[in-house]
Amino acid sequence: MLYTSNSLPLSKIQLDDWQLIKVSGADNHKFFQGQVTNNLDLLNDTHFLFTAQCDPKGKVWSNMLLFKRGDDIYYIERKSVVEAQLKELKKYAIFSKVSFAIETDLTMIGIAGQTVQTVLSSIESCFGDEQNCLTQGNITYLKIDFPTTRYIIIGQPNELAALPFATEQSVTSQQWSLLDLEANYPIIDLPVSNQYLPQAFNLQNFNAISFDKGCYCGQEMVARAQFRGMNKRALYLLTGHSDSLPQIGDTLLQQIDDNWRETGCVLATLQLDDHTIWVQAVLNNDLDANTVFSLKTDSDSRLRIK
Repeated sequence: MLYTSNSLPLSKIQLDDWQLIKVSGADNHKFFQGQVTNNLDLLNDTHFLFTAQCDPKGKVWSNMLLFKRGDDIYYIERKSVVEAQLKELKKYAIFSKVSFAIETDLTMIGIAGQTVQTVLSSIESCFGDEQNCLTQGNITYLKIDFPTTRYIIIGQPNELAALPFATEQSVTSQQWSLLDLEANYPIIDLPVSNQYLPQAFNLQNFNAISFDKGCYCGQEMVARAQFRGMNKRALYLLTGHSDSLPQIGDTLLQQIDDNWRETGCVLATLQLDDHTIWVQAVLNNDLDANTVFSLKTDSDSRLRIK
C-alpha cells in the first residue's frame, strides 16, 4: 500500500532503485565543480546539495544528491542511469586525481512518516537551522524537507539494524518515489536521460542550479535557457484514474478543443490502491491549470494537473 505524505505512518523505506557512488581523490571537489550544475563551494559536512550532470548541450544525464563524509564525496542517483552516467564522468577525469566506486560497504534506507521527528528526536536536535547533513560515528543522516520531513540514512547494515526504527515495517522504494512525485522532484531514469535541460525538470526549484558559479559542462546552454527564456518545458504531476500505466518515455495526449494531440514525456508513474494514477511528466511550461490529458494506452482515462 502506498501513502501520501499526510497519511504515511512511520515507515522504513527500501531505496533499491537508487545507488550510492563514492568519489575519492585529492581533486574530487575541483573535478565536480567543473561537471555539475550546483556550486561545490556550498558542499560541506553539514550541507548536502541537489545537482545534475549535463552533457555539453546542457541536457541532463542524471540528477543527484551530493554529500560529504570526511574527504570523500558521495552522490545518490537512480540505478538505471549509473552505468551511462559514470561512463560520461570518467571521460573528463583522465587528468584528475579522482576515482569512482559503486559503494558496496555502505547501504541506504529511507525513513518517513507522521512520527519520524519524534522517533529521531535525538538526531533532529543536532540539526542547525541551515544544516541538512549530519554524520555521527559511521552513520550519515540526510534530512529532506519535501513534501514533508524525511531522512536518508547511510551506514553499514549492522549499524542501521541497531537504530530505533529498525523494527518498523519495511516498505518498497515505490513509497519513496511517491513522495518525490508529490514534491514534484524529478525521477530521471535511463529512457529520459540526456533529453532535457535541467530547468525542464524544475531543478531550479530545488536550488540545484547555480547561475553564477562559473563554467561547467553544459553551462552555456543552461544559462542561455534561463536568461533568454529559451526553455519551454517544465515538470508536472498529473493525476486521474486508469487501470493501465504509461511507460517511462511515453508521450501523453492533450485535449485541444475537440481534438487530442500527442505531447510531453512521461518520467514516472505509480498507481495507488484506489486505482488513482500519478504521472510525472515534462510538458510545455505554459499550460492552463485545467488542461485535460489522456493516456495513449487508455482512451477513457482523464488526467489533470495536481
